[in-house]
Amino acid sequence: MFIRESPAIPGHRQLLSATRKIIRGGAVTLLCLLLCAVSAFATIYRHLQGNIRQHDFTSLINNARPSTAVPLDQKEGQPINILLLGSDSRSGKNAGSFRDGVEGMRSDTAMLAHISANRKRVDVVSIPRDTLVDIPSCTLPNGRHTPARTGAIFNSAFMIGGAGGDVNAAATCTLQTVEKLTDVLIDGYVVLDFVSFQDVVNAIGGVEMCFDERVRDRYAGLDIPAGCHVLDGGQALAFTRARKSLGDGSDISRIGRQQEFVGKVFHKVSHMNLFSDLPGFYKIVKAISKNLDTSQGLGDFDWLSGFLYSMRHIKQSDLNFVTMPFVPLGNRVIPAENAKLVWDSLRRDKPIPEEIKNPQNADGSRISDTENRNRDRQNKDTSPAGKKQNRQRQ
Repeated sequence: MFIRESPAIPGHRQLLSATRKIIRGGAVTLLCLLLCAVSAFATIYRHLQGNIRQHDFTSLINNARPSTAVPLDQKEGQPINILLLGSDSRSGKNAGSFRDGVEGMRSDTAMLAHISANRKRVDVVSIPRDTLVDIPSCTLPNGRHTPARTGAIFNSAFMIGGAGGDVNAAATCTLQTVEKLTDVLIDGYVVLDFVSFQDVVNAIGGVEMCFDERVRDRYAGLDIPAGCHVLDGGQALAFTRARKSLGDGSDISRIGRQQEFVGKVFHKVSHMNLFSDLPGFYKIVKAISKNLDTSQGLGDFDWLSGFLYSMRHIKQSDLNFVTMPFVPLGNRVIPAENAKLVWDSLRRDKPIPEEIKNPQNADGSRISDTENRNRDRQNKDTSPAGKKQNRQRQ
């Protein structure tokens, strides 16, 4: 018995054939889109990676470095020490923003950030820029060696290394100075200048700060009414640099404001859902990457992404800010005896003692407002040379 095929079968076959073509076509289209997306991501990745200026600072250091100086595998459970520097250079892209006659470059801000081996704690130690320190001989890009200095102002190390305008040499000389001061091995550095700082703050949408009273400093260009305000990059820079008209007028009180601001930035970024806002995430990463000068390795996205992911559980309460314990010496400061407790804690990857984190008196951990005012009056220099020096210290 023969069974004839239903006349509907050929149509069915045609439908199946058309369906297969659609599926194959869709698969090819999806593959093309996927390849385009991967290609676009790779292009963006290369663009962002290319923005970061990485420098090999080990070539400018005379003594041999341990092979673990920059641990590229953060999973190995090693603590990391990173020197964070704010440059006050008025050259290059900063030239149009500041016309105060100050030349050269100095480290306007210096913070030594210690990330614990278990990635559960970050200790940030601010080093006053007017600290008297010993600056070792530094190697310049042209191979020349600068003379070692004793009892020099800390922020001049950046200027000494950067005499030829090279950021890497400036940061490396500062890094060596900090290592000599602390006996803490530093794995690398990150440098932001004035314009870079403003760009980064603008990229994250500003930072909210609240003030009990009007904050005003004519020299820094700061004038903000009392209340809560979202500071843009320009206002944030003025706030963190202001000194003469805020607090006791000292660099130490400015350090406190800088620490407070950095804490606010950490709080905002850590609470941003960046993965649900990819355009916003790209904007932030682009702004940060194009404005960074880092030592070799720290600016590498492959390492940096894994390193930052390993720190994802760190809360603001795990971020500790302290200022290097000091004692006043005229209009400068010198490290106090208990500063050794801070450096010892970093070397041993232990929490900084509570008596350092919360000083109660002016025994080297804190200078009172009255002491600062008296010190400023006693050391006020109104001569032309003194006025010029004051401008440079700003």
